[in-house]
Amino acid sequence: MSSARLWILILALTSFLAGAAGGVLGARRFAPPAPDPGPFADYWELMVETYDLPPDRARNLRAILSLYHDDLEELKSRQVESLEPELVRIGLTCRRRISDRVLTEAQRDQFDWERAFPVPQ
Repeated sequence: MSSARLWILILALTSFLAGAAGGVLGARRFAPPAPDPGPFADYWELMVETYDLPPDRARNLRAILSLYHDDLEELKSRQVESLEPELVRIGLTCRRRISDRVLTEAQRDQFDWERAFPVPQ
């Protein structure tokens, strides 16, 4: 192999490796950030896996859990101890929203919280 061909091969290999390394570093830098898991992320993930929720229902569930979190935070700011009945009402509202807007009719029987976890009146 002639000297010129050897140098061209070395230059091409070096350029390829530099481009590959730059591509890997650039991909990491410009990749979109991971979505915010939001409140109750573990519960969201468990529901999605348990009920095999399609993406639109999973988004509905995330929105409902976010509303629930906002309601709880509002109650915390108003001293929760004196507002227990309202806390129960907010929890039941969240359960109904999940049942009505996220789960299918067949899944609702499995998810029936009101029978499984009765709320004292």
